[in-house]
Amino acid sequence: MPYDFRTVVEPGNYPDTIDVGSPVFLIGSCFADNIDIKLNENRLHSMTNPFGVLYNPFSIATALKRVIKRNFCEKEELVFRNQLWHHFDFHGRFNNAEPDLVCEAINNEIDNARAFLSQTGFLIVTFGTSFVYERKDTSQIVANCHKFPNDFFNRYMAEPEEIVSLYKDLIVSLRLFNPNLKIIFTISPVRHWKDGAHGNQISKASLLLAVDKLVHLFEKVWYFPAYEIVMDELRDYRFYDSGMINPSGQAVDYIWYRFSQALLSGEAQKYIARAKKIHQARQHRLLTDSEELIFNFAQKNLRLIEYVQRQFPGAQLDEDLEYFRSLQRKSKY
Repeated sequence: MPYDFRTVVEPGNYPDTIDVGSPVFLIGSCFADNIDIKLNENRLHSMTNPFGVLYNPFSIATALKRVIKRNFCEKEELVFRNQLWHHFDFHGRFNNAEPDLVCEAINNEIDNARAFLSQTGFLIVTFGTSFVYERKDTSQIVANCHKFPNDFFNRYMAEPEEIVSLYKDLIVSLRLFNPNLKIIFTISPVRHWKDGAHGNQISKASLLLAVDKLVHLFEKVWYFPAYEIVMDELRDYRFYDSGMINPSGQAVDYIWYRFSQALLSGEAQKYIARAKKIHQARQHRLLTDSEELIFNFAQKNLRLIEYVQRQFPGAQLDEDLEYFRSLQRKSKY
């Protein structure tokens, strides 16, 4: 009798899959960034977290509402601390000593995100925690505390019913904005250990209950079990980084493998196999000064890119094409 010493999490069936050239918009926790790296490596078309990493469902919803409604930043929304202007809805990379520049940078990202989201076929939303920070002076839930003191905020855990109520309205708005949109929810497998072992589990449970309700309420709204794959299938500390909190690179690779098997079309998977060779060539360190060898290396990869572009019209290979053309020009051969 054969033995199988692991439990395999089945992702489920998805009636629609991501094809070559299908735009994918990802928003949420840092796990969304990990998947975006894989999408980019495999030359698939994506935009991720244009406003910075977002952990709680309320801040993610606020960001998406801003995109849909083109709700631009106003200087009156900014707060001043440590010689810089900040916006509590956005990442610290937007901070600036000039308030006009803060809003200008934010508004440019809103326009870019709006243009992308209007054309995308898939929106992937990754919740990290159901704990939120709320400003005491305005009752606004913030996306980023910008190192303001703890007594500036109230902290509490959102209930599943609150999240469901918020996203019922948001999903309707998203569908009116882009009728072709498919939505995939995930729960980040990153453990928020500062909440304690029990607090982290309660927080994740609140998110899981909310997402399960939304999946049953709406068509073309699905759940991908990244959290369960790490918790149940990769049930070993070797699949975490040195801090024992975040999934390791090997774990991310495996989740990507399961994601691509479940959610990428057959054509997209064939395309990835060919695009991988182009990505590897970009990473290749040329250990020669021979202009002839460099020219031939670039020429070989240009032919491969042109072949893949003919075979897959939606291929996102323009940057690779320009890279190898530039390398060819520099060889002067």
